[in-house]
Amino acid sequence: MIDTKDTIARCINFIEANLSNKISLDNVALHCHISKYHLHRMFKSLTGEALMDYFQSRKLSASINDLIHTNMRIVDIAFNYGFDYEQSYIRAFRKKFGYTPQKVRSGQMSLRVTEKLNLNDIYAVDNSAIYKPFFVFRPKTYLVGAKHKIMSKSGDKTANRFGREFFFNQKQHITNPINPHVYYGYTDWSGSNDGYIYYMPSVQVQDLSKVPPEMFGVEIPAYKYVVFRFVGFFRPEEINGRQVGRLLVHMYSKWILNSGFTFADTFRFELIDTSISRDNYCELDIYQPITSLHDMFQHKDNIDY
Repeated sequence: MIDTKDTIARCINFIEANLSNKISLDNVALHCHISKYHLHRMFKSLTGEALMDYFQSRKLSASINDLIHTNMRIVDIAFNYGFDYEQSYIRAFRKKFGYTPQKVRSGQMSLRVTEKLNLNDIYAVDNSAIYKPFFVFRPKTYLVGAKHKIMSKSGDKTANRFGREFFFNQKQHITNPINPHVYYGYTDWSGSNDGYIYYMPSVQVQDLSKVPPEMFGVEIPAYKYVVFRFVGFFRPEEINGRQVGRLLVHMYSKWILNSGFTFADTFRFELIDTSISRDNYCELDIYQPITSLHDMFQHKDNIDY
């Protein structure tokens, strides 16, 4: 079993040890004992940045110290950080920071640099991991699926069982899906204080005009979402409530409660693009609709009582 967080740590530490060298994605993947496809996919999905772009940014950021605090020639700095030519270094530096190395050496400008990725920001869940959240605005969305009432005492594999049944045996009855490969696990937790939730394995559809018998349609308003991406080496059908529950606790206790945002509604959904799930690799996004506390209070102040 591949330990996702350990793999990322090996990757980051290898990059730090080789800032003065020329290395390729193949070199990093070989060091991490993982395919370069999975390494590239996993790193970009977690951080939003391609691995080799991160490596380049770290090189350029590290080189600023030599520019400012030494009298080294720029050509020598270029060679010290693995660039074959001085001009290659200058072009990359200007693209990254907006200034030439010489301008930075002689000027007083501020630069946004890339520091080593903080491994403490990565939260491990079994053989999977999440990093920092990102934000998405989604327009009005329609879902159709099989709705189930799940009691708290049902166990952590109940939603998983309903999801498998829907994805492999029921979703083909939905005639107007936008993308049948994308699975939505819609959860209405408005009844959680009474010991139950509604869980609806579903797909996104064009509209709610063709809801099959014994299925349900949901219209989701346009919202801003905080999204946590759960990346690791597992099959989508292996996800259980315990894993998702640990992720939700992390979301709520470590981030949302300290973020200046609050819940915008009493639902969330999981999203899995099964077309990229292969070789036991999976990405699961948890979407939570949010609103800022400022916007919420402003909205209340504008209500005409």
